[in-house]
Amino acid sequence: MTRLDLRVIFTTRQAKDKMSQSNLEQQYPLRNSPIRSTSLQTRLVLFTLVISLVPLIILSVRDILQLQQALTNSAEESLKTSAEQTANSLDTFIHTTLDSISIESQISDFTEYLSLSAVERPGSEEEVRARNLLNKLVTKDPDTILSYALVDVDGNVLLDSANPATARNEADEAYFPQVRFSTEPVLTEVIYDENQTTTITFANRVLGANGDYIGILRVKYDSNILQTILVENSESSANALVLLLDQTYIRLADSRNPSMIQKSIAPLTPVDYLLAVQSKRFLNIPSKEQTTNFFDFENALDNSATQPFFRVDITPNIAGDDTVAVAPMSARPWIVAYSKPTSLFLADVQKQTQANAILVFGTSVIVAIVATWVARALTNPILTLTKVANLISQGDQNARATVKSTDEIGLLASAFNSMTDQLRSVLIGLEQRIFERTAELQRNKLELETIADVTREITIIRDLDTLLRVSAGLIRDRFKYYHVGIFLVDERGENAVLRAANSAAANQMLAMNYKLKVGKTGVVGNVTATGQAYIALDVGLDAVHFENPFLPETRSEIALPLRARNITIGALDIQANIPNAFNQQDIQTLQILADQLAAAIENAQLAQQVEGTLEELTKANRVHTREVWESTIAERGIPTYEYDGLQIKPTPKNLPVNLLNQLEAGKPVIVQQNGQKANEVTFNKGNTLLVPLIMLNQVIGVIGLEQEDGAHVWTDEEIAVAQAAANRAALTLENARLLEESQRRASKERTILESTARVGSAISIENILQQTAEELERVLGDSEVVLQFNTESNPPQKGL
Repeated sequence: MTRLDLRVIFTTRQAKDKMSQSNLEQQYPLRNSPIRSTSLQTRLVLFTLVISLVPLIILSVRDILQLQQALTNSAEESLKTSAEQTANSLDTFIHTTLDSISIESQISDFTEYLSLSAVERPGSEEEVRARNLLNKLVTKDPDTILSYALVDVDGNVLLDSANPATARNEADEAYFPQVRFSTEPVLTEVIYDENQTTTITFANRVLGANGDYIGILRVKYDSNILQTILVENSESSANALVLLLDQTYIRLADSRNPSMIQKSIAPLTPVDYLLAVQSKRFLNIPSKEQTTNFFDFENALDNSATQPFFRVDITPNIAGDDTVAVAPMSARPWIVAYSKPTSLFLADVQKQTQANAILVFGTSVIVAIVATWVARALTNPILTLTKVANLISQGDQNARATVKSTDEIGLLASAFNSMTDQLRSVLIGLEQRIFERTAELQRNKLELETIADVTREITIIRDLDTLLRVSAGLIRDRFKYYHVGIFLVDERGENAVLRAANSAAANQMLAMNYKLKVGKTGVVGNVTATGQAYIALDVGLDAVHFENPFLPETRSEIALPLRARNITIGALDIQANIPNAFNQQDIQTLQILADQLAAAIENAQLAQQVEGTLEELTKANRVHTREVWESTIAERGIPTYEYDGLQIKPTPKNLPVNLLNQLEAGKPVIVQQNGQKANEVTFNKGNTLLVPLIMLNQVIGVIGLEQEDGAHVWTDEEIAVAQAAANRAALTLENARLLEESQRRASKERTILESTARVGSAISIENILQQTAEELERVLGDSEVVLQFNTESNPPQKGL
């Protein structure tokens, strides 16, 4: 309908343009035009007639379209209101029933009965009261309430108003798992029961005295209650068709075609159909017997969230489409479709069209008679006003109509001038608002891009001091602020210490170790204490701001917390030399930068801690490894071994200090000596490849590979093989050393064990002393052993 209206308006504008062109041709006819042969009066009459009839025709067309649109809108609103009222009635019924069962489940008769054990329930007084109460509750609506029942936590029906003597289990019913996992009353879908009757079930938990889950109060309604509510809401509107559909577009109620209840609008997919049969929303019969083929209606319902009004055929065996309004329910994911035949409310449009045709014809006759008298008086002012309108349409906003009279033409000219002034004012205001909004968006974009650039640059810095210094400089340079400072809270949490700054007074403040009391001094102290950003739009009027003598030009200030794992570690302080330089939007954008800076600070601190710890561990491992191997080599006496192709023999050779220093880097070294002697080592071959033996980042030895061919060039593959062999050799040597050390310790422990065993076998003091001296002499070799007791009368002698 909207597209049709736009086309009509466009066509009307084209008609106006053509009419304007016709008027111009009448005003300035071609030299050979037949119009020149007619009299001026005739031309003016024709011109006036056309000018009079065209607006009339336009008004007639507009009235018809407006009437059609009004009738359509009225029908749609009426349908929407009716649909919403029906949905509200259904929601009211559901909510009322849910509230009712919520209250009923708290009645003490039910609670006391379910609190009894299974043995105590049969024949008890509590059972009689509970059964009587169930029977009374059914009388609230005996026509639609099928049964009230109490069910235990295992699904066993204990009491049922409809089947007093029937024992059954309803654990597989749809309501049972919903109640177990919900603390609110539940409502099931419309399903078939064992008698192929469609029902809906309301249920709620029954809680014991201590609040524990002891059972369920279940009420089963005949689903005809939905049909009854639907019919009652449609009786006031003739020719209306009202449908209640569930989320899969299965009819739950139909005001005009009850036989279609529990049939889907369009065939369900195989999966949805099997689920519907399994959940008892469909009978286990062929799908085509439980559906209709209104595919257009289904597609319209899919788009009802954005298009609640549509036209579609939803009435079988009746030609013509219907106008449908859809209203969703709040209690369930169901929808109410309210419709009427479109032809009913468009019948008035045809009558209006005929009336307008008669009006246009009669008016044409009258206008033709009157036009002769008024054409000349109206022509010149209208043409003048038309010229002004053309100037304005071409962009001349200063054009104005000249008012020469106080009649309607004069009033029209005045109104036209007033409209032009208002239009010009509106355009100027729009341009200003667009300019301001564009500037604000550009500023926000620039801030976000700048924050991204600054974040990208500071995230790669690992040194904390460098990070803080560079961050302060980048923020001030990119945002053009007067002063940028980064404060970090000290270890005791008492002071916020300035760690980096960028301004004219930055060096002075850093040199004097500038700091502020947390929670007491200035904006920074407030932010580091509260963890919330703070803006001082005018520092002269702000009660929190602390006047810094080093920054006398500060007029506004913003401080943002630096937070790491929900702990405020410092603050980013930004000051401007103009008032009102910041707003609430700046808090959001600059807080992003502050959070990124805090993360970078935390990363830098962690990196420094890790590097320091790693360096200490590496240094300790290297010292320990060097000491152990120096001790091992000192015990053996000979540090160098040589393999000449036949045997391995020790040699008293030591590498020069300069080569040792080169090998400390852990890289192979190639030595070309050409038979010359270098310090204590003589290289007799053409060239030598020295590969360090490395264990725990410490060089413990060197493997030297000599080539007879002096022109031989060590390839990367040969060096790689030599390095791999050296690494394996270093690991093997370390394992051998550890094995020898373990064997020595084992021998020592064994000797100590044997000695203590011999000493422990003695039974007298003299034998113990004798045995101890003998064992010490045997273990220590040719040593003199003296055992002496220390007493007050016989103090120990020095040297013993």
